[in-house]
Amino acid sequence: MRSLGKCLAMLRTSIVIFVSLLLAPLVAIAWCAACLRRPSLGLGLGERLGRLPSVSSGGVWFHGASAGEAKALVSLLRECEARGMHGFATTVTPSGREVLRREAGANTVAYAPFDIPLCVARVLSRARPRAFVSVETELWPSLILTAKSFGVPVLIASGRISDRSFVRYQRFRWLVAPVMRRVDGVAARSLEDANRFKALGVPSERVTVAGDLKFDSGSVASHLATDLVRATSAVSIFVAGSTHPGEERAALDALSACERRGCEVALVIAPRHLERLPEIERELAASGRRVERRSQLGSRVLANGDVLILDTTGELAALYAAASMAFVGGTLANVGGHNLLEPLIEGCPVAYGPRIETVRESAVIARESGAGIEVADAAGLCDAIANFAADAKEWRARGESAKQFLATRRGSAARIASWIEAHVGEAVP
Repeated sequence: MRSLGKCLAMLRTSIVIFVSLLLAPLVAIAWCAACLRRPSLGLGLGERLGRLPSVSSGGVWFHGASAGEAKALVSLLRECEARGMHGFATTVTPSGREVLRREAGANTVAYAPFDIPLCVARVLSRARPRAFVSVETELWPSLILTAKSFGVPVLIASGRISDRSFVRYQRFRWLVAPVMRRVDGVAARSLEDANRFKALGVPSERVTVAGDLKFDSGSVASHLATDLVRATSAVSIFVAGSTHPGEERAALDALSACERRGCEVALVIAPRHLERLPEIERELAASGRRVERRSQLGSRVLANGDVLILDTTGELAALYAAASMAFVGGTLANVGGHNLLEPLIEGCPVAYGPRIETVRESAVIARESGAGIEVADAAGLCDAIANFAADAKEWRARGESAKQFLATRRGSAARIASWIEAHVGEAVP
């Protein structure tokens, strides 16, 4: 009976590998289509095909898919380096690469290979990592199975599975479970996430709860550039971060609501995807407001009703620290939400919409902190931001209280680094 179970497990694994090879052409087509929409994704083709920059063998392979995961990964990289563990870090997006190149310390930075066995094998052959550590939810079947064939432990740090992903994975559990069983360890964000990993096939003894790395992402002080300090000194600042189509319009309406209440406020818009800058500029220009790009700011100072577009990376957290109020995007648009904790970690009160499928736990924490407000729609955002502006002193005090509240929840980076250290110690160099 046991041998039959092993045969079935091998069969399912073989099916997963076969399907991943079968889908390789579709991966290439999907990537080309994505590049047409976002040309910056075409950067680093050699690295995506597995041509890794020069790295020393025997290190740890860290991975954070995009800018949000990369920011969360930074605190973990620093904790691991303090323990003598370093290697290289990969990401999928240009914004994630920029974060890592700026903050990854001694770790080499590259684009992640396509999830095709040959591309992954090229990286593994070159780097011979002692472990692969992925932040949050990057469940690439070819990477996991190929890493295991090389004897490389696969670890998921600050692991999470959203409501939407859990339903989708359960639907195809017969394919997902054989991959999940090859994962050597999961340090989940929460008990709910831990239970979801177990339900999808990760053996219970390999799953632990270690907390959310995003709580530690603000542990390094954010410093505003001198020209931004000057630009934001004369008026209250409202930051709309990680916005998607439709959310810039909602932020503009919220700015108008502040003006109707007699509040002097300037708006900073930080789009999630910089490829959208031309369309955003067209929409903002139609509003008749003075609009500046951050990269072309010079010595100008923002005045009441002005709009600044953040077309750089790495400055959003510092702007949250200087802001009086914030809105986090992906929550009015049908996206599922972005990092709701980032402004609160900087002491800034935050409003967000109802589409919080991927950040549900963070939304609960935001509400419990006393400085996070969920709104139903764009009209609700107008009311919330206008209230923030009209009673700025009270809301900033709430933001500072939230900052202290979140500070007590830090420490996951140190816990996860120790957990990785234990697994790396067990791995064969």
